[in-house]
Amino acid sequence: MKKLSVFILLLLSSFSILAQNVRDEINYFNSFQRTKAKQPDSAVYYLQKLAASNPSMAVDLFHNSFAQSFLSAVQEKMRTDTSFLAHIKKMNMTIDSVFALMNEEKMNARVILKKIGNDATPFLKNNRFVVAKWVEAQDNQKDPAKLLAIGNEYLTYLTSQTDFYAERKARYGLLLAKLMVGNAALKSTGDKIFKLIYSNLQQNQKELDPNDLKRSTKEIRAWYRYMFAYTNFIAAQKTQDKTEKMTFLKLANQFSPDLMDKTVKSAYFYDMIFLLGEEKDSFADDYLATLANDEEKFKTVMALSMNDPSFKAKAKALYKDQAKFNDLWLSQFNANFKTAPSFALLQLDGTPYKLGNQKNQWTLVDFWGTWCGPCRAEHPDLQKVYLKTQNGKLPKLNVITIASRDNEPAVKAYMKEFKYNFPVVMSDNVIETNYQVSSWPSKFLISPQGKFVIIPFGVNWEKYIEDYISE
Repeated sequence: MKKLSVFILLLLSSFSILAQNVRDEINYFNSFQRTKAKQPDSAVYYLQKLAASNPSMAVDLFHNSFAQSFLSAVQEKMRTDTSFLAHIKKMNMTIDSVFALMNEEKMNARVILKKIGNDATPFLKNNRFVVAKWVEAQDNQKDPAKLLAIGNEYLTYLTSQTDFYAERKARYGLLLAKLMVGNAALKSTGDKIFKLIYSNLQQNQKELDPNDLKRSTKEIRAWYRYMFAYTNFIAAQKTQDKTEKMTFLKLANQFSPDLMDKTVKSAYFYDMIFLLGEEKDSFADDYLATLANDEEKFKTVMALSMNDPSFKAKAKALYKDQAKFNDLWLSQFNANFKTAPSFALLQLDGTPYKLGNQKNQWTLVDFWGTWCGPCRAEHPDLQKVYLKTQNGKLPKLNVITIASRDNEPAVKAYMKEFKYNFPVVMSDNVIETNYQVSSWPSKFLISPQGKFVIIPFGVNWEKYIEDYISE
């Protein structure tokens, strides 16, 4: 008994240390964000602490947040952006005071970047190098000789590397190559950088191993796919050959984020902003614009509609026999997706629920928990959707929600407190594995024939579902 007590104390102690480590890492992250604009020495200290404690979090902070300090601000656009102007007015700020703060932050970002260069840690030096070369290239845009030297240095560096995901090497290489566009003396080096990155991205397109669906694995896949889609989009702009342009845009469309990628959109979100200056996560419309053949266009739009139901109406408009379109589309859906894992669980009121008993209906399966903030935030909308299924506005939809990592008394109390009555079953702690749920909320839409699709997090899920089930 004494040994057991000691073991339990040690176990509790390890949990306490783990929790403290997480708190420290979050504190380092937030403290860097708080101090980077005005206290560069403090910011460097917190970045060093975070890098030593959680390298992955440090990479995200450095490349997705801090590196934005070096993006060229389009200040003229900001001066005419009515929503932005209204926002700063509410904060009792002027456009000039905002620009002054931005300029101060940029200046201190350079101080931080320089100080990191003195760090002895290879991790920080490696991550700094790629950003520093991009910043140096921006500073020398009007000096072709210096810009060429920087470009050749980065090209030599890339040639010695194989992992272009680490330190986001490809991102900064593409940004550097973009600075060389339009100058004949720089074109050769810029093209070499681009082609080297293109080749590396192409070689790293891999299908997911069904037995390895960790979030980190999905993020790497999503990043490589998006970056390859982007480079094909850029390659299409470079060529004057119509056949080549169509080939590149077809690949850009093919490797645009699929449903799996969209569940980890943060993996490539910031690359969109750095490379394109906007949120453009699909090159489908660019490819469709090149298609003159209606039959080829229909096939393409039809394939797109499986993963993005907003294309469904466009596919229907292109189909010759529209009266038969819905049957065709449903048949394609069922052929395209896998069978949903079956389950039979008790609802909170004791009524049995078995997946598959809902004939001629689509089923929305929603995983949530009372402990999940994002779940709670969307429950008013989920309640409205459920009521639509009951009042005849969404007669083809059945809703079932699964309370995960929770206990029945807490769930019942929550439902009562907020007067929700959408159906809930308690998880058996197996169903999450069957559906490969790794984050909450997670939603799946199941066809009347039992085939299921993931509803990506971050989309307008209500419209997404309505588009899928509409006729």
